[in-house]
Amino acid sequence: MMTVRDSGSADVVPTEGDSGVTKVVSRPTKEDLIECVDRGLRVFASDEVRAVYWRNYLATKIGGDNVSPEDVILKDPEGFLKSIEETFGLGAWAIDRAITKELRARFDLEPSESRSMVFAIRAAVAKLPQSQQVVITVPQVSHKRSLLAPIRSFASLAKSEYRVTMFVWSLVIAYLLATNLKPNFLTLGELVVTWYFVTFGVYVFNALTDVEEDTIDHPSRPLVSTTVSISDAWKIFGVSTVISFATALFVGPTCLIFVIVSFLLGVAYSHPSIRAKRRFPLKVIVSVLGAVIVSICGGLVAGNLDAPVYFSAIFFGLFAMVTLLLGDISDIPGDMAAGVKSLPVIIGARNSILIVSFIPLIIASIGVAWFLSAANLNPLFPVLLVIATSYSTLNIISLLGKYDDYLFVRQVKSRMRVVHFILQFSLILSLLVL
Repeated sequence: MMTVRDSGSADVVPTEGDSGVTKVVSRPTKEDLIECVDRGLRVFASDEVRAVYWRNYLATKIGGDNVSPEDVILKDPEGFLKSIEETFGLGAWAIDRAITKELRARFDLEPSESRSMVFAIRAAVAKLPQSQQVVITVPQVSHKRSLLAPIRSFASLAKSEYRVTMFVWSLVIAYLLATNLKPNFLTLGELVVTWYFVTFGVYVFNALTDVEEDTIDHPSRPLVSTTVSISDAWKIFGVSTVISFATALFVGPTCLIFVIVSFLLGVAYSHPSIRAKRRFPLKVIVSVLGAVIVSICGGLVAGNLDAPVYFSAIFFGLFAMVTLLLGDISDIPGDMAAGVKSLPVIIGARNSILIVSFIPLIIASIGVAWFLSAANLNPLFPVLLVIATSYSTLNIISLLGKYDDYLFVRQVKSRMRVVHFILQFSLILSLLVL
């Protein structure tokens, strides 16, 4: 156990100034920490009295009436954050950010110490003076790790990065189209493993470089909520990359080249020295290219780059723009705080929605034109295509009056992922003879 004592007054530390005169500087105290919490709560509280009310209310929800609210916050910052999330819902990110900002300034915390409110409170507690007298127990993290811990970390990240399935599905569709629905299942299995792990590794790398923005926009993600440690995430990234490269070797040199290109694009998207995701239009170009080459690889491995494969790549590339820009709209608060110049930050959410709403119509036009120019395609294909793209456009347009409701924007984005699966399947349907 670690103990922290509270004497009700700050310790003083003598320091030698530039002129040789000794100055007395007060060390931060427990009261300073709680004051930072109250200031952060002013995001939703109208005045200081209401802030104190909310602090006590939130702490009492997890600690009961018999424990000091201040002690509860210091002892259980995770429980305090959970109480905030349960009470304020989507607005919890604003409180988390505000409290973290106050603690970072008052306790002179480094960014690595204050990725979120939980980290900031722990770091601030460590800087409190030892002369305090009320004993506050802070549970130590056990250094013993279960053998299943890496598996749990992988499962948590895999659940969080479920978007990887969009790439795998597009790959499978492209390969099936290229083989005229007569695949080599061993090769298909190797392709699935290869592209799942390279894409998953890239997404994990992005999460590792995106903690600051995610602290605001996605506080429940594994690395921000500390469900998965940073060190575990780096190991998972490394292992995933090795698995993808090794499996690509079994598929063939063409697959390996495309996997390496995809990996480099993913690194360029997130790496601090390049940060393509912070620059428009580089962010869109890298994302679309990363989507297109997955489908092209499926066709090349099958040895048949015909029209259906190209349409699969076009569909995936364009729909990648839809989900990317919808994600940027929902991430506006975090992107603005982190200085990310996404399209919605540059031209506004409303104008971005208008642009995105046209993309499904472009997909429908391309698909219908192909159907009219080709022979022996299933007539159910254009019907399903028009229904799916019309549904997409209507959902996107519905955001015009709610683009500042970031939870609703994310719901629409999730629906678009389902539509993507349907659009890819429609290409398979086009080849089926009635």
